[in-house]
Amino acid sequence: MDTSNQYEIIVAAAGRLQRELAHSAPVLAESTLAWMQQLAGTSAVANYFTHPVAFPILLLPWWAEEAIAGRVDPALQESLIVSTMSGYYYIRLIDNLMDGDATIERQILPAINFFHTRFHGLYQRFFDAAHPFWEFFDQVWMASAEATARDALLADVDHRLFVEVAARKTCAAKIPVAAVCHHHERADMIAPWSQFIDVFGCWHQMWNDLFGWHADAAYQRSTYLLSEARRRMTPGEPLVAWFIREGFAWGLEQLSGWMAELKQIAGRLGSPALAAYLERRDMMVREHYEAAQEGLHNAAQLLKLLR
Repeated sequence: MDTSNQYEIIVAAAGRLQRELAHSAPVLAESTLAWMQQLAGTSAVANYFTHPVAFPILLLPWWAEEAIAGRVDPALQESLIVSTMSGYYYIRLIDNLMDGDATIERQILPAINFFHTRFHGLYQRFFDAAHPFWEFFDQVWMASAEATARDALLADVDHRLFVEVAARKTCAAKIPVAAVCHHHERADMIAPWSQFIDVFGCWHQMWNDLFGWHADAAYQRSTYLLSEARRRMTPGEPLVAWFIREGFAWGLEQLSGWMAELKQIAGRLGSPALAAYLERRDMMVREHYEAAQEGLHNAAQLLKLLR
């Protein structure tokens, strides 16, 4: 796989999206582009989607096409990337408003018209109204909305709710992958790739919950990990003490189980690039764990002094 070519296409798609926004809504574009750059932490908005720990929403259709067709159609992939970026920004605008994390989201809310049109409209160039792709599109798009709405209402999360709700917020990633499958007349591959995305959603969400638990606790967010902590902590035990005692190890065990399942599924999908990606993410878990160990050790020493 030529990763440099892949990055060039992502950059080109990001530039295309920004130009289309500036052309379609010049007044709205100024604030909206600033928001997109704020999310990325740089003027290069493509970098937001190519960060090593980002959900690989742009890479999954690429890997799927490589595995199914043995090659990648750059024009198809660029269109899918423009669509997927648009869908992401559409969802992110709404999520930030619902989560109370908004900065200028209310001011630029009308931009959802642009993002949804680009997300949905690009698929119309590939599939006519009667194509079975659209039934899958509708099902997954509404499942994504339902998961987001249910997640916002959860005060306590167990394993079932985590798998059914919290980890399904990324299920819209199935849409561009399904488009690739239908484009190459391999609808039979939609189910196995969808299975991978569902399991990866669990792994990715647990990764975020485990290595971001302190911020989640500070902002009183309801996560599976923090819910499990409340169920497992002894009376009067501080949250950090539970993490030192068993919480971090418990979270790592969940990640390990899902990663083993992901590697099995990836083996059946026939994508070397996907398998290599999973190895890199697995290695990152170990690296982050080693970095966190020092902080946990210091916290344990402090707790001893306080006692």
